[in-house]
Amino acid sequence: MNLATLLQNIQFVTDAQGQKQAVQVDLDTWKMLVTYLEEVTDEEPLTPNLITAIEQSRQRVKGGEFVSYQALKRDV
Repeated sequence: MNLATLLQNIQFVTDAQGQKQAVQVDLDTWKMLVTYLEEVTDEEPLTPNLITAIEQSRQRVKGGEFVSYQALKRDV
């Protein structure tokens, strides 16, 4: 399973107003995501561009905008 497929399995938990408050993933997806991240960080360190892209994505999510893996990848 690739990262894009893993990210499709992520679900958002919303409050009564429909605002995203948390992320929910099933245990198998979580284990695969952790394994993927361990492999990626072992192969190459996080670059400043990736760190910046992650921060930008957090701001977009806080603003209610969904960020796809493709958009995050494009920002790197």
